[in-house]
Amino acid sequence: MSTVLFAGSIRKGALCLLVLLGLLLAHGGFTSQAQGFGYVMLMGRGSVHEDSPWRGARFKVSRILINMPHDSQSFQICFTGSATPGADFYVKARHGGGEVALSGSGCFTDSWGSGDSWYEGAERAYTIFGKSDNVTDPRETITATVSAVNWPAGYSLLGSSASINFTINGR
Repeated sequence: MSTVLFAGSIRKGALCLLVLLGLLLAHGGFTSQAQGFGYVMLMGRGSVHEDSPWRGARFKVSRILINMPHDSQSFQICFTGSATPGADFYVKARHGGGEVALSGSGCFTDSWGSGDSWYEGAERAYTIFGKSDNVTDPRETITATVSAVNWPAGYSLLGSSASINFTINGR
């Protein structure tokens, strides 16, 4: 293992510990563990090229549970912006491998499985790909927003991590 890779692993581990400590303190300290709580985050970035089906923008929905059962829970992701879902872009689930069926409103619902802990699958990963429509489009925007689907008490979205923005670069 190279020194750079090792140092990067240490930084990621330290960052995770700091985030977890911050979450505990923000939620009322360590005494609130008895009731349990969970945070959900939407993370990702990037841009997509309209005519490149091989490179997409990646994002994921993650949950961190503190003293809560790792039950199956659902979430919804909706896409808004100047790009049209289905016509200008499509989404593939990396954890399932297939194209995600977007509803007419540009949304889809997914879930974490029962027993999925933070380190064993409590991340659901996706990739947005641009579609080539043979029309020279200007840059188009996509905003992905995650929301709750019947989450139990104690679950909440982590601050500003409910929405992320992407760009589709035209030809």
